Order: sequence, then structure tokens, then C-alpha cells
Amino acid sequence: MTHEDALQKAQLTLDKASKSVSKGNYRQRYHFMAPSGWLNDPNGCIYHQGTYHLYYQHNPYAPVWGAMHWGHATSANLVHWKHELIALAPSEFYDNHPQGGVFSGSVIENENALYAFYTAATNPGKGLVQTQCMAESMDNGRTFKKYEGNPVIAHPPEGISSDFRDPKVIRHGDYWYMVVGASIGNGARAGGEGCACLYRSDNLDNWNYCGIIARSEGKYGTMWECPDMFPLNDKWILIFSPMFMGDRKAVYFVGEMDFDIPRFTILNDGEIDWGCEYYAPQSLIDDKGRRILMAWQNGWDWMPWWKDFGPAAAEGWCGCMALPRSVSLDAKNRLISNPVSELEQLRKDEKTVENLIIGSEKIEIPCADPVYFELKMEIDIRQSTATKLYLMLRASTENYTTIVIDFAKKKIFFDRTTSDNGFSCGIKECDLMMEGMFFTLRLFSDTSSIELFMDEGKTCMSNTIYPIHKEQKTYAFSEGGEVFIKRINTWALCTE
Repeated sequence: MTHEDALQKAQLTLDKASKSVSKGNYRQRYHFMAPSGWLNDPNGCIYHQGTYHLYYQHNPYAPVWGAMHWGHATSANLVHWKHELIALAPSEFYDNHPQGGVFSGSVIENENALYAFYTAATNPGKGLVQTQCMAESMDNGRTFKKYEGNPVIAHPPEGISSDFRDPKVIRHGDYWYMVVGASIGNGARAGGEGCACLYRSDNLDNWNYCGIIARSEGKYGTMWECPDMFPLNDKWILIFSPMFMGDRKAVYFVGEMDFDIPRFTILNDGEIDWGCEYYAPQSLIDDKGRRILMAWQNGWDWMPWWKDFGPAAAEGWCGCMALPRSVSLDAKNRLISNPVSELEQLRKDEKTVENLIIGSEKIEIPCADPVYFELKMEIDIRQSTATKLYLMLRASTENYTTIVIDFAKKKIFFDRTTSDNGFSCGIKECDLMMEGMFFTLRLFSDTSSIELFMDEGKTCMSNTIYPIHKEQKTYAFSEGGEVFIKRINTWALCTE
């Protein structure tokens, strides 16, 4: 089957299924989703000729992980997205396998053409083979032709396992550089050591191995998936999603990059998002000079492919993207990520409450829409005496999601134990900085997700929930004293 045939077959299947899938109870309103089927890692994020392009890992045939394709969508504002034709499909000896396909990668512009770089994954019978491949588009990223000389990198360097994937290509100086996520030793599931490998090219066809720029050293997991590297201010940022690193799913390094040695010297590290569902972030830079992050709002921990893929899968789809974020650095070399300002276009029916004192008695916070809303709460820490503030979200008598801000311990807890009909579970926690006199919480609620932004964007949490009960309200109460709220703003969020 030719690539064109594979694309046409996949598109016909997608189009047929999307009509019924669009009626699903758990479909998001303003988070990006595929029309139907499976979605995971963002790929090839790029701003090109006035348009944002989002490619993504996609199985158009089922709402579960399978042979990977590249879905494609475009936007003028990062908020309203148009579904385009599927961009890449498994079709060649190096990428056509039911447990492989066109894995994650990136897209760059060169001489009025767009080039996609991706990992081709297959298994010829002797184990997993992952190679790095290229495809060219001459029509602004709508269609791609696979390079006849693929793979452009046919095997991992010596000492690197078959876990060798997700190329991110960037331009620096006179050369193109490719960062590839990898595992030193026996691989991610056999105690390997996560690392990032660097290649260099002056023509995109021929790539020379430069070396390992950073490695786990026993601290950052056994495999680094979906690496990205970019300059920010006068520093370099390296981000990746480590395997087998506990709660940490979206690590960032801030440091200095020497392309000649090569070596990434770490000055600071942190977590982009402490939630259960934030994985494989990838960046782009737009015409405003902003560095934008896109990420998959889902995670592997609760849905290995031999188990349940969740309530959405029963509706014929699975997976969405987290809200696009603009990132920057503060004076302490900490990464700040906040929702892009374009999301304010969705706001309607603002409600404001000022100088509110919250005590032990539960009170309702007014929201024009109890499901689709943004909430911004400014807490005066100096005047507050409570040890904890509780927020009950999407609440009925029996089902609710609980957010606990612990002022004494400077922690936040996200409790999904009673969020829905038993699917969501667990309590996620992380430290808070609370460095100023006021603590601000921004919260975005969609059909099946809640995203939190705190500490001016230095602390974030993204989580999925699956409530379907009709009564969904927002409540607050405190413990150990009172909480003084300077202001609460809520907005209904609508894409129309």
C-alpha cells in the first residue's frame, strides 16, 4: 500500500466515525481533541505563514493506542482549531507495523518548504527498531512526501538501546541540530539511563552524531521521551518526559548549551506540571516572539494498553491537548508557564466577588456555567488565619473534586477520589511557593479536565475527571481559621 493509499483509507475511517463521536458526553468544549480515535503526543508544532500547525500522534481506527499516524490541525489564534487531513501514515518497511508506525517528531521550515522529522517504529521479528526519518511538504504542511533516502538515521549510536526516538530539529548558527530522546544500556524497562543525543547536519539529509548532551545520572528516569531544546532569554531550556521517574512527567532543565563539546550544563531543574495528566510538551515560537508549549493532557500510568483506556474510549475517542501556554524565565531561572492570552476570547458572563471571608461553613462560589468556566482567586495571605482552604468543584451530593490549599505546609492537593463514578482516583500533591503577600489561583474547568495555575505560573497541575451528574456546583470552606479573599472572578467559557 502506498502512502497516499494509507492516508486515504485512514481519512475515510476517521470521517465516518467522527459524526457519532462528536456527540459523546465527555467531549471537551475548548481543549483540542481529534475528531475520533486515539490522540497523544503533540508533534511538529510550528507557526508558519500566519498559521499555527499542530500535528499529533493519532490512531484513526480505534480509541486506543495502535499503529501511529500524524493527525493535523491548524489555527489562527491557538483557541479555535480546524481539522486538516491526516498528514502521515504508516506505509513503508521501516514504519508499517501494528505496534509501531509514525512516532513523534518535529517540523521545521527551510527554503519555503516544511520538513517533518519523525521516528519510524517497526519490528521485523528480532525486536523493536526505531529509526529517524524525514518527509517534505511543498503545500504549507497539508501533505507530506516521505524521503526516498529514509531513514536518515538508521540506528542508534553505540551504547544506546532500541529506545531511541522523538527527534526535535532546531537551527543554531550554521547548522541544523537534532535532539533525540534515548536510553543508555538495556532500555527503559530494563534499568537503562535516560539521556538526550545530539546530531548535526548542514543539509537535512546527512546527520553526524555529536554525542550525549545530558543524562539521567540515576536521578531523571530510564528513558527521555519527546525532548525539546530552545533558547529563552540568555539561557537554554531542555525539556523531556522521563520514564519511571515517579510523579515527574514533564521535566525542564535551565542551563548553558555548548554545541561543540557537546554538553548541556544544568543550572536549575523543575517540573512543568505536577498533575496526573501532562505529558510530552513541545514548543514553537510565533510571530510575537512567544515560546508556546503544547502538551498531551493524559498519561500512561492509568491506562497501559492491556487495560482500560477510560470512559472516553467507550465513546470512540481518547485524549486531548492541555491548554496552550506561553513560557518565560524568572530571575531565579525557574520556568513560568501560563495559558496564552488568546483564551480570554472565550470569556463570557463575568461574575466578581470582592473582600470575601471564607470560614468553616461551606459557601457557593457563583459561576455562570458550572462546567465550562475559568476561576481566578486572589488570596490575601497576611489577613488569612486558616491552615487550609477547600474547594469543591463540579459538586453534587455524592460526587465532587476537592482542591486543598494547605497554607501551613505550603502544599496543594488535588483529590479525585469522589470525582466521578469511580474511574478517577488518587490524590496528587505538590509544593507551593507562596512567595508574595497574595496567592493567586487560576483554574480552568472543561467537560473532563481541570487545569490549575499557581505561583504566577511556576506551579501547575493538569488532571482529567469524568463527572456526568447533572448538578455541578463550586463550593469553598476553610479549616483552622478564616481565609480572606481579595477577589474572585469567574467567567463562563464558550467557543462560539
